[in-house]
Amino acid sequence: MTAIVPAASSSALTPWRSAQVARTERRAELEVYRHSVAVAVAVEIDRIDSQGIADVITTATEEELNFLDYGMARANGSGAKAELVARKANMLSAINNTRIARRFGR
Repeated sequence: MTAIVPAASSSALTPWRSAQVARTERRAELEVYRHSVAVAVAVEIDRIDSQGIADVITTATEEELNFLDYGMARANGSGAKAELVARKANMLSAINNTRIARRFGR
């Protein structure tokens, strides 16, 4: 970290002023350290959230596709049944999307 008082002029300081400068430098170093820790924590939280969102979206998509496959097999070519399956798959997707958005805050 850059010194608050240049080395050339630090010898001309009174003992009290020199102690004050040292305290100020320690506080500045502590503030920089705290900031670096806070940034590292924020990065890790973002990484964990991103991984969680990816897992939730993958699971929701798999369940929606499984439901769709099941429903289309049960529809057995019937247009009315396929329409019912499509509406229910859309409802399942909307519920999942709302739940995911509520959980992850967007």
